[in-house]
Amino acid sequence: MEHKPLARTVVARWRHARIFGLGDRASPASFTPGLCLTPQDPEMGIEMAPFIVKHDSESLPASLTIKARGDWSFPFEQGDVPEFTASEGHTLPPSLQEANSGLGQSTGPLLPVSWQRLVHDPALLDADLEPEIVVLQDALQLAGHRGRLVQTIRLIRERFPAALLWAPGLGGPDNCAILAWFGLDLFDLRRSQQAAAHGVLLTRDGPRQVDSTSGESADISTQISEWKTSLSATRAAIDAGTLRELVEKQALNSPRLVEHLRRHDALLSNSAPLSMHVEKGQRFRCHSRVSREDPLIQNWIHRIEHEYMPAEIQRETLVLLPCSDRKPYSSSQSHRFFRSAVRDRRVHQVMVTSPLGLVPRELEEQWPAAHYDIPVTGDWDDDELATIRRLAKALVERVGYTTVINHSGIEFDFETIDTRPDGVGASSKAACDVLREAVESVSSKHMREKAFLMHSFRSLSRWQFGTDAWMDGLRVGGKPPRWMLLKDKQQMAQWHPDSGRFSFTKSMLPILRETGTLREVEIGGNSQWRGDIFPGMVVNAPSDLKVGEEILIIRDGELLGSARCRAAGWEWNGGAGRLAKSQHRL
Repeated sequence: MEHKPLARTVVARWRHARIFGLGDRASPASFTPGLCLTPQDPEMGIEMAPFIVKHDSESLPASLTIKARGDWSFPFEQGDVPEFTASEGHTLPPSLQEANSGLGQSTGPLLPVSWQRLVHDPALLDADLEPEIVVLQDALQLAGHRGRLVQTIRLIRERFPAALLWAPGLGGPDNCAILAWFGLDLFDLRRSQQAAAHGVLLTRDGPRQVDSTSGESADISTQISEWKTSLSATRAAIDAGTLRELVEKQALNSPRLVEHLRRHDALLSNSAPLSMHVEKGQRFRCHSRVSREDPLIQNWIHRIEHEYMPAEIQRETLVLLPCSDRKPYSSSQSHRFFRSAVRDRRVHQVMVTSPLGLVPRELEEQWPAAHYDIPVTGDWDDDELATIRRLAKALVERVGYTTVINHSGIEFDFETIDTRPDGVGASSKAACDVLREAVESVSSKHMREKAFLMHSFRSLSRWQFGTDAWMDGLRVGGKPPRWMLLKDKQQMAQWHPDSGRFSFTKSMLPILRETGTLREVEIGGNSQWRGDIFPGMVVNAPSDLKVGEEILIIRDGELLGSARCRAAGWEWNGGAGRLAKSQHRL
């Protein structure tokens, strides 16, 4: 049978989770996360269940066929229905990974994969292998081996970024959000069918007995209703960037899910597909202790503890301040009081907070410092205090401040000048007067705002790009809050506080390349570059690009312009959908 590629595009993405639109990109007919139905399953709308699957075991090894429920192959005419068939081979338990069954699974558009195959089959390393759908055959067994499920899903997800990933028998309304967070796209009704047979209702909150007093039923129609609600919630959360919140709620449905989430966080702690910038309204809601293990938080903590350095003019005096509910902190009333008390701009202001530990003043508009929400009780738990104290000690030792003024109300094991009288609020007049006196006792010099801003922007540049060389010869001009960086009278860049980024002009791009400020993506082709960046255009790209990161577009060594990443680096090698939005063309 002729291979008809499945037309798909990425409608929305958040970390490893994505919403694929299936069919014509201009008007997709179905979406993922979605369901694979068997011929015996009840009928469902195509928008929720994009595929029909058939398992044939009359001859061995058994075969699997997955057929789309619409004309989703170009040119999208009647009969352009993608259908894929593969031999399932013989799958041994993950515990027998050293064994080799001798009869491997098929290699093609439908790719059956098991732990044993990942260990033994070199065909999976073929650069030309681009499956449409990957089936993780032994997902149920892998879920019983510590760490292997999340490790396997991540490996497959990043190896085949354009493929749809299905783990038969694993998903349910109670875990589809967390499995989508790991990278799965397709699910099935197997667990719901089993629950219905036992008179148990498999809900978004886990399996439970039906409520006889309300006439509730555990029949398959009720089970499917739970599926629709759970899939809709998962899709909405991916689109809004709030999937992590839903995942943390869903993880509480079983101890095993909590374990999987913790291992997933640990696995991605140093290499997660993180965002560099997000939209102004994006929030990171840290409502539980589990949120602190999110790779986004751990990445911030690691960089503050081991990499961050303030501007050279701010390495004499450190002031530790409490955070505020309002973000960025400087927009809050309490921090207006603090800033009026700390008039010398050379005094380094650093906020103590949870879950980030420390947030330097010049980084307060960065993601996630300007975007997190956390319940405020006025009390710190032991983990929060330990993180804050560890980071503060590391910063003081690395920078070598002459004086540390502590207005945070937290005790530290290094020498500080405490400015919080007992029983007095940090933003009270009495406390701010003590803070002002302490600052003036060690520093009385003042610096003009624009001269100070240049130092602050350099520190920001080092945080974002690892260098500030592109700023040589520039000066700060314009008016707050969108300050401009000028060369003579020509604007070269502008600061956007809402998104925490520098916006560069077209004339700045050659300098950004010369100084190695922005990373480069090489594209192919001979025609003039128009539009955005899609997978077929990419020749070479860094594997750790972040969403929101600005990049330079290169062809045959020539600088063509710049673009802004919409996808993390793992999607750039064979992914799907728009990878970056163009910014400038030279």
